[in-house]
Amino acid sequence: MRLRALRLDRIGRLSAPLVAAALLLGSFAPAQSERLPKVGYLGFGAAVPPTHFQNRMRELRYSEGKEVTVEYRFAGGRPGELPRLARELVDAKVDVIMAVGDEAIVAAKNATRTVPIVMVACDAVTTGFVESLARPGGNLTGVTCITSELMPKRMAVFRELLPSASRLVVLYNPENVSKPPEVARLVELAKELGLDAKAVQFRTAEDIERAFSALATDRPDGLVVLTEQRSIAHAKLLGDLSRRDRLPVLHSFSEGVHAGGLISYGPHFPEMVVMATNYVAKILKGGKPAELPVEQPTRFELVINLQTAKEIGLTIPASLLARADEVIE
Repeated sequence: MRLRALRLDRIGRLSAPLVAAALLLGSFAPAQSERLPKVGYLGFGAAVPPTHFQNRMRELRYSEGKEVTVEYRFAGGRPGELPRLARELVDAKVDVIMAVGDEAIVAAKNATRTVPIVMVACDAVTTGFVESLARPGGNLTGVTCITSELMPKRMAVFRELLPSASRLVVLYNPENVSKPPEVARLVELAKELGLDAKAVQFRTAEDIERAFSALATDRPDGLVVLTEQRSIAHAKLLGDLSRRDRLPVLHSFSEGVHAGGLISYGPHFPEMVVMATNYVAKILKGGKPAELPVEQPTRFELVINLQTAKEIGLTIPASLLARADEVIE
Protein backbone atom coordinates (compact mmCIF):
# COMPACT_ATOMS: atom_id res chain seq x y z
CA MET A 1 0.00 0.00 0.00
CA ARG A 2 2.81 2.38 0.87
CA LEU A 3 4.52 1.67 -2.48
CA ARG A 4 1.27 2.35 -4.37
CA ALA A 5 0.76 5.61 -2.49
CA LEU A 6 4.26 6.76 -3.35
CA ARG A 7 3.63 5.99 -7.02
CA LEU A 8 0.36 7.94 -7.02
CA ASP A 9 2.03 10.87 -5.28
CA ARG A 10 4.86 10.88 -7.82
CA ILE A 11 2.38 10.74 -10.75
CA GLY A 12 0.47 13.63 -9.20
CA ARG A 13 3.62 15.74 -8.88
CA LEU A 14 4.60 15.00 -12.49
CA SER A 15 1.16 15.64 -13.97
CA ALA A 16 0.48 18.91 -12.14
CA PRO A 17 2.93 20.97 -14.26
CA LEU A 18 1.53 19.38 -17.42
CA VAL A 19 -2.02 20.33 -16.46
CA ALA A 20 -0.90 23.88 -15.63
CA ALA A 21 0.92 24.18 -18.95
CA ALA A 22 -2.12 22.92 -20.82
CA LEU A 23 -4.33 25.46 -19.07
CA LEU A 24 -1.84 28.25 -19.81
CA LEU A 25 -1.62 27.35 -23.50
CA GLY A 26 -5.37 27.04 -23.68
CA SER A 27 -5.76 30.60 -22.45
CA PHE A 28 -3.81 31.85 -25.48
CA ALA A 29 -5.60 29.67 -28.05
CA PRO A 30 -8.35 31.43 -30.04
CA ALA A 31 -11.82 30.52 -28.96
CA GLN A 32 -13.46 28.29 -31.54
CA SER A 33 -16.78 30.07 -31.09
CA GLU A 34 -15.35 33.60 -31.40
CA ARG A 35 -17.53 35.61 -33.82
CA LEU A 36 -15.87 37.28 -36.78
CA PRO A 37 -16.90 40.85 -37.63
CA LYS A 38 -19.61 40.84 -40.30
CA VAL A 39 -19.90 43.34 -43.18
CA GLY A 40 -22.91 43.70 -45.47
CA TYR A 41 -22.32 44.84 -49.07
CA LEU A 42 -25.36 46.18 -50.94
CA GLY A 43 -25.14 46.85 -54.67
CA PHE A 44 -27.55 47.65 -57.47
CA GLY A 45 -26.03 45.71 -60.33
CA ALA A 46 -25.21 42.12 -61.17
CA ALA A 47 -23.54 39.78 -58.70
CA VAL A 48 -20.04 40.72 -59.80
CA PRO A 49 -17.29 40.46 -57.16
CA PRO A 50 -16.45 44.03 -56.02
CA THR A 51 -12.70 43.63 -56.51
CA HIS A 52 -11.69 47.12 -55.34
CA PHE A 53 -13.56 46.55 -52.07
CA GLN A 54 -12.16 43.06 -51.59
CA ASN A 55 -8.58 44.06 -52.39
CA ARG A 56 -8.68 47.00 -50.00
CA MET A 57 -10.15 44.87 -47.22
CA ARG A 58 -7.25 42.44 -47.60
CA GLU A 59 -4.76 45.32 -47.49
CA LEU A 60 -6.39 46.44 -44.24
CA ARG A 61 -5.93 42.92 -42.79
CA TYR A 62 -9.57 41.92 -43.17
CA SER A 63 -9.41 38.79 -45.31
CA GLU A 64 -12.78 37.16 -45.91
CA GLY A 65 -13.26 34.00 -43.89
CA LYS A 66 -10.26 34.73 -41.66
CA GLU A 67 -10.67 38.16 -40.10
CA VAL A 68 -14.12 39.10 -41.42
CA THR A 69 -17.31 37.69 -42.89
CA VAL A 70 -18.96 39.51 -45.79
CA GLU A 71 -22.63 39.15 -46.74
CA TYR A 72 -23.13 40.23 -50.37
CA ARG A 73 -26.49 41.34 -51.73
CA PHE A 74 -26.94 42.43 -55.37
CA ALA A 75 -30.21 43.59 -56.92
CA GLY A 76 -29.30 42.42 -60.42
CA GLY A 77 -30.45 45.72 -61.88
CA ARG A 78 -33.88 45.42 -60.23
CA PRO A 79 -34.29 48.42 -57.89
CA GLY A 80 -37.42 46.97 -56.31
CA GLU A 81 -35.26 44.25 -54.75
CA LEU A 82 -33.05 46.66 -52.80
CA PRO A 83 -35.38 47.23 -49.77
CA ARG A 84 -35.72 43.47 -49.22
CA LEU A 85 -31.99 42.90 -49.59
CA ALA A 86 -31.21 45.70 -47.16
CA ARG A 87 -33.55 44.16 -44.58
CA GLU A 88 -31.83 40.81 -45.10
CA LEU A 89 -28.51 42.38 -44.16
CA VAL A 90 -29.99 43.93 -41.03
CA ASP A 91 -31.57 40.58 -40.07
CA ALA A 92 -28.18 38.92 -40.62
CA LYS A 93 -26.87 41.18 -37.83
CA VAL A 94 -24.06 42.72 -39.83
CA ASP A 95 -21.82 45.19 -38.01
CA VAL A 96 -21.76 47.67 -40.90
CA ILE A 97 -23.40 48.01 -44.33
CA MET A 98 -21.53 49.33 -47.36
CA ALA A 99 -24.13 50.73 -49.79
CA VAL A 100 -22.96 51.58 -53.31
CA GLY A 101 -25.16 53.97 -55.28
CA ASP A 102 -27.97 56.28 -54.24
CA GLU A 103 -30.80 53.75 -54.56
CA ALA A 104 -28.91 51.23 -52.42
CA ILE A 105 -28.23 53.97 -49.86
CA VAL A 106 -31.92 54.86 -49.63
CA ALA A 107 -32.81 51.20 -49.11
CA ALA A 108 -30.18 50.75 -46.38
CA LYS A 109 -31.15 54.01 -44.69
CA ASN A 110 -34.82 52.96 -44.60
CA ALA A 111 -33.93 49.51 -43.27
CA THR A 112 -32.06 50.64 -40.14
CA ARG A 113 -31.32 53.61 -37.95
CA THR A 114 -28.78 51.80 -35.80
CA VAL A 115 -26.52 49.68 -38.03
CA PRO A 116 -23.67 51.88 -39.37
CA ILE A 117 -23.88 52.56 -43.11
CA VAL A 118 -20.94 53.54 -45.31
CA MET A 119 -22.10 55.03 -48.60
CA VAL A 120 -20.67 55.66 -52.05
CA ALA A 121 -22.93 58.51 -53.17
CA CYS A 122 -23.39 61.08 -55.93
CA ASP A 123 -24.32 64.07 -53.75
CA ALA A 124 -24.99 63.20 -50.12
CA VAL A 125 -25.94 66.71 -48.99
CA THR A 126 -28.32 67.61 -51.82
CA THR A 127 -30.10 64.28 -51.39
CA GLY A 128 -30.41 64.78 -47.63
CA PHE A 129 -28.48 61.63 -46.79
CA VAL A 130 -26.42 63.60 -44.26
CA GLU A 131 -26.81 66.91 -42.47
CA SER A 132 -23.39 68.12 -43.60
CA LEU A 133 -20.11 66.68 -44.82
CA ALA A 134 -18.27 67.66 -41.64
CA ARG A 135 -20.97 66.40 -39.28
CA PRO A 136 -22.99 63.68 -41.00
CA GLY A 137 -24.99 62.77 -37.89
CA GLY A 138 -26.99 59.56 -37.49
CA ASN A 139 -25.69 56.18 -38.64
CA LEU A 140 -24.47 57.18 -42.11
CA THR A 141 -21.12 58.36 -43.49
CA GLY A 142 -18.89 57.57 -46.45
CA VAL A 143 -17.77 59.15 -49.71
CA THR A 144 -19.58 61.53 -52.05
CA CYS A 145 -18.88 63.81 -54.97
CA ILE A 146 -20.45 67.27 -55.11
CA THR A 147 -22.43 67.57 -58.32
CA SER A 148 -22.78 71.34 -58.16
CA GLU A 149 -18.99 71.60 -58.43
CA LEU A 150 -18.61 68.98 -61.17
CA MET A 151 -21.42 69.99 -63.51
CA PRO A 152 -19.84 73.25 -64.79
CA LYS A 153 -16.65 71.34 -65.66
CA ARG A 154 -18.61 68.63 -67.47
CA MET A 155 -20.55 71.19 -69.47
CA ALA A 156 -17.31 72.97 -70.36
CA VAL A 157 -16.02 69.65 -71.74
CA PHE A 158 -19.24 69.25 -73.74
CA ARG A 159 -18.89 72.72 -75.28
CA GLU A 160 -15.21 72.16 -76.07
CA LEU A 161 -16.05 68.83 -77.68
CA LEU A 162 -18.91 70.29 -79.75
CA PRO A 163 -18.26 74.02 -80.16
CA SER A 164 -21.03 74.49 -82.75
CA ALA A 165 -23.70 72.52 -80.85
CA SER A 166 -27.02 74.20 -80.12
CA ARG A 167 -29.15 71.35 -78.72
CA LEU A 168 -28.49 68.61 -76.20
CA VAL A 169 -30.52 65.95 -74.43
CA VAL A 170 -29.85 64.87 -70.85
CA LEU A 171 -30.78 61.28 -70.01
CA TYR A 172 -31.43 60.55 -66.34
CA ASN A 173 -33.08 58.19 -63.88
CA PRO A 174 -35.83 60.10 -62.00
CA GLU A 175 -36.00 57.47 -59.25
CA ASN A 176 -32.49 58.37 -58.14
CA VAL A 177 -32.94 61.15 -55.59
CA SER A 178 -29.78 63.00 -56.67
CA LYS A 179 -30.68 63.30 -60.35
CA PRO A 180 -33.58 65.83 -60.54
CA PRO A 181 -31.42 68.55 -58.90
CA GLU A 182 -28.60 67.67 -61.30
CA VAL A 183 -30.94 68.05 -64.26
CA ALA A 184 -32.07 71.47 -63.07
CA ARG A 185 -28.47 72.62 -62.68
CA LEU A 186 -27.47 71.23 -66.07
CA VAL A 187 -30.34 73.05 -67.83
CA GLU A 188 -29.23 76.33 -66.22
CA LEU A 189 -25.63 75.83 -67.32
CA ALA A 190 -26.69 74.84 -70.82
CA LYS A 191 -28.57 78.13 -71.21
CA GLU A 192 -25.49 80.04 -70.08
CA LEU A 193 -23.53 78.28 -72.84
CA GLY A 194 -26.17 79.02 -75.46
CA LEU A 195 -27.52 75.47 -75.51
CA ASP A 196 -31.13 74.32 -75.53
CA ALA A 197 -31.37 71.34 -73.15
CA LYS A 198 -34.15 68.76 -73.03
CA ALA A 199 -34.47 66.19 -70.22
CA VAL A 200 -35.47 62.60 -71.00
CA GLN A 201 -36.19 60.05 -68.27
CA PHE A 202 -35.34 56.35 -68.22
CA ARG A 203 -35.85 53.52 -65.77
CA THR A 204 -35.28 50.40 -67.85
CA ALA A 205 -33.35 49.23 -70.89
CA GLU A 206 -36.56 49.50 -72.89
CA ASP A 207 -36.85 53.16 -71.89
CA ILE A 208 -33.34 53.78 -73.23
CA GLU A 209 -34.16 52.10 -76.53
CA ARG A 210 -37.35 54.16 -76.89
CA ALA A 211 -35.43 57.35 -76.08
CA PHE A 212 -32.90 56.69 -78.84
CA SER A 213 -35.70 55.90 -81.29
CA ALA A 214 -37.27 59.27 -80.50
CA LEU A 215 -33.92 61.03 -80.89
CA ALA A 216 -33.65 59.67 -84.42
CA THR A 217 -36.54 61.92 -85.49
CA ASP A 218 -35.67 64.86 -83.23
CA ARG A 219 -31.90 64.66 -83.26
CA PRO A 220 -29.82 66.72 -80.79
CA ASP A 221 -26.16 67.56 -81.27
CA GLY A 222 -25.15 65.50 -78.25
CA LEU A 223 -26.36 63.51 -75.27
CA VAL A 224 -25.38 63.85 -71.61
CA VAL A 225 -25.94 60.79 -69.40
CA LEU A 226 -26.22 61.48 -65.68
CA THR A 227 -24.38 58.39 -64.62
CA GLU A 228 -25.37 56.31 -61.60
CA GLN A 229 -25.71 52.61 -60.85
CA ARG A 230 -28.68 52.10 -63.17
CA SER A 231 -27.03 53.74 -66.18
CA ILE A 232 -23.80 51.85 -65.44
CA ALA A 233 -25.81 48.62 -65.57
CA HIS A 234 -26.93 49.64 -69.09
CA ALA A 235 -23.59 51.12 -70.17
CA LYS A 236 -23.04 48.66 -73.02
CA LEU A 237 -26.52 49.32 -74.40
CA LEU A 238 -25.90 53.07 -74.27
CA GLY A 239 -22.58 52.61 -76.05
CA ASP A 240 -24.06 50.38 -78.75
CA LEU A 241 -26.97 52.74 -79.46
CA SER A 242 -24.81 55.87 -79.51
CA ARG A 243 -22.42 54.31 -82.03
CA ARG A 244 -25.30 53.03 -84.14
CA ASP A 245 -26.88 56.48 -84.27
CA ARG A 246 -23.51 58.30 -84.45
CA LEU A 247 -24.44 60.42 -81.45
CA PRO A 248 -21.75 61.94 -79.17
CA VAL A 249 -22.40 61.00 -75.52
CA LEU A 250 -20.83 62.53 -72.42
CA HIS A 251 -20.83 60.32 -69.30
CA SER A 252 -20.13 61.20 -65.67
CA PHE A 253 -17.96 58.13 -64.97
CA SER A 254 -15.42 56.28 -67.09
CA GLU A 255 -17.41 53.02 -66.92
CA GLY A 256 -19.65 54.37 -69.69
CA VAL A 257 -16.66 55.10 -71.93
CA HIS A 258 -15.07 51.71 -71.34
CA ALA A 259 -18.39 50.20 -72.48
CA GLY A 260 -18.29 52.09 -75.79
CA GLY A 261 -19.32 55.64 -74.89
CA LEU A 262 -17.41 58.61 -76.28
CA ILE A 263 -16.16 60.72 -73.37
CA SER A 264 -16.46 61.16 -69.61
CA TYR A 265 -15.38 63.54 -66.91
CA GLY A 266 -15.81 62.72 -63.26
CA PRO A 267 -14.39 61.09 -60.15
CA HIS A 268 -12.36 57.91 -60.34
CA PHE A 269 -14.95 55.41 -59.07
CA PRO A 270 -12.45 52.81 -57.78
CA GLU A 271 -10.91 55.49 -55.55
CA MET A 272 -14.34 56.23 -54.06
CA VAL A 273 -14.81 52.53 -53.28
CA VAL A 274 -11.38 52.31 -51.64
CA MET A 275 -12.06 55.41 -49.52
CA ALA A 276 -15.39 53.97 -48.39
CA THR A 277 -13.73 50.65 -47.55
CA ASN A 278 -11.31 52.52 -45.29
CA TYR A 279 -14.33 53.75 -43.32
CA VAL A 280 -15.73 50.22 -43.11
CA ALA A 281 -12.49 49.16 -41.41
CA LYS A 282 -12.58 52.15 -39.05
CA ILE A 283 -16.12 51.29 -37.98
CA LEU A 284 -15.16 47.65 -37.39
CA LYS A 285 -12.49 49.00 -35.03
CA GLY A 286 -15.03 51.04 -33.08
CA GLY A 287 -15.45 54.24 -35.08
CA LYS A 288 -18.84 55.99 -35.04
CA PRO A 289 -20.41 57.11 -38.35
CA ALA A 290 -21.62 60.39 -36.87
CA GLU A 291 -18.02 61.25 -35.95
CA LEU A 292 -16.49 60.37 -39.34
CA PRO A 293 -16.80 63.30 -41.79
CA VAL A 294 -18.02 62.45 -45.27
CA GLU A 295 -15.05 62.47 -47.63
CA GLN A 296 -14.81 63.62 -51.24
CA PRO A 297 -12.80 61.96 -54.02
CA THR A 298 -9.50 63.58 -54.89
CA ARG A 299 -8.93 62.02 -58.29
CA PHE A 300 -10.93 63.18 -61.32
CA GLU A 301 -10.35 61.90 -64.82
CA LEU A 302 -11.09 62.79 -68.41
CA VAL A 303 -11.46 59.61 -70.47
CA ILE A 304 -11.88 59.55 -74.25
CA ASN A 305 -12.71 56.61 -76.52
CA LEU A 306 -11.01 57.32 -79.85
CA GLN A 307 -12.38 54.15 -81.40
CA THR A 308 -15.92 55.39 -80.76
CA ALA A 309 -15.01 58.84 -82.08
CA LYS A 310 -13.89 57.26 -85.36
CA GLU A 311 -17.04 55.15 -85.61
CA ILE A 312 -19.34 58.17 -85.22
CA GLY A 313 -17.18 60.36 -87.47
CA LEU A 314 -16.12 62.91 -84.85
CA THR A 315 -12.69 64.51 -84.52
CA ILE A 316 -11.69 65.06 -80.90
CA PRO A 317 -10.11 68.49 -80.32
CA ALA A 318 -6.39 68.33 -79.64
CA SER A 319 -6.90 70.39 -76.47
CA LEU A 320 -9.06 67.62 -74.97
CA LEU A 321 -6.70 64.85 -76.05
CA ALA A 322 -3.79 66.68 -74.44
CA ARG A 323 -5.62 66.80 -71.09
CA ALA A 324 -7.05 63.29 -71.19
CA ASP A 325 -6.09 60.97 -68.35
CA GLU A 326 -6.92 57.94 -70.49
CA VAL A 327 -7.38 57.52 -74.23
CA ILE A 328 -8.92 54.28 -75.50
CA GLU A 329 -7.73 53.44 -79.02
